[in-house]
Amino acid sequence: MPIFEYICKDCGHAFEKIVPRYDSEVECSHCNSPSVDKQLSVFAVAGSSGSEMPEAGCGRCGAAQPGMCNLD
Repeated sequence: MPIFEYICKDCGHAFEKIVPRYDSEVECSHCNSPSVDKQLSVFAVAGSSGSEMPEAGCGRCGAAQPGMCNLD
């Protein structure tokens, strides 16, 4: 199930919620208001700190090979 970030329009509380679908109804975890906005968020990938990270492709989008994303 995906996790999304929201902000309540009524109380301003920012929170995360695991939902079954992207269009699921969500209420504020602080005031229970149904008036919430989904926030734009990015994902992060954690890796082992003891190993060296491989070099990214083009460095602009993270594609495996330069030229794959057409940003060159």
